Amino acid sequence: MRTLEELADRAAVAEVVAGLAHAQDDRDWAALRRLFADEVLLDLSTHHFGRPPATTPAADLVELARTTLDGFDSTHHAASNLQTRLSGDDAECRAHVVAYHHVPAGPGVVDHCTMRGYWQLSLRRTAGRWLITRWAVVRTCPWEGSPDVYALAAERAAHRS
Repeated sequence: MRTLEELADRAAVAEVVAGLAHAQDDRDWAALRRLFADEVLLDLSTHHFGRPPATTPAADLVELARTTLDGFDSTHHAASNLQTRLSGDDAECRAHVVAYHHVPAGPGVVDHCTMRGYWQLSLRRTAGRWLITRWAVVRTCPWEGSPDVYALAAERAAHRS
């Protein structure tokens, strides 16, 4: 039987996962920063970017999210089916994710892409708060639409600056 403390920890981890989706879609970069430890192991190796895992300062991670997402008209990150393992002040959480991204494009150009996969998160309780220490974005299905919209969004964001 789960204890009240374990249930509270699971609820707190679920809030972090929901916060990760909402902060990106709301473009709330301060809220996004509050979800991370000072350094995060970021793994986008199976994502469109194909970057190898690297330890990244949280401020740089938030700036990467901002510059990636600011050029889109809309995004929608939906996280579900959380599977959480707790071990003292550490937690591992896997959440299924569907991430939709839309940018205006010219006639005949695909204007969206959808990524399906999961987030694999490692979290640590620090000063009473659960913070993300590792974030892997794992794509498990083919893209719907075109991942080229990331380049279109980056162009748009650059022209706004």
